[in-house]
Amino acid sequence: MPRICDSASNPIDFCKACLPDCETAEEEFGNKGDGPDGRGNCFEYDTDHPDYDGEGYTCESCNKLLTSRDN
Repeated sequence: MPRICDSASNPIDFCKACLPDCETAEEEFGNKGDGPDGRGNCFEYDTDHPDYDGEGYTCESCNKLLTSRDN
């Protein structure tokens, strides 16, 4: 947690405080086109992500640097 993949399978990372609930996330990031190779809607909520600690990932909403607390 807390990563969302939009309908085109692009990863979007959030800190725990900013992570939208599943319904809100799907409204904002889902059903916006097809994923790679025409696979259809690739929206995923709370999907696997790399270890955030020290890797330079930031929150989509507040731009805070993500750390192990956000894993």
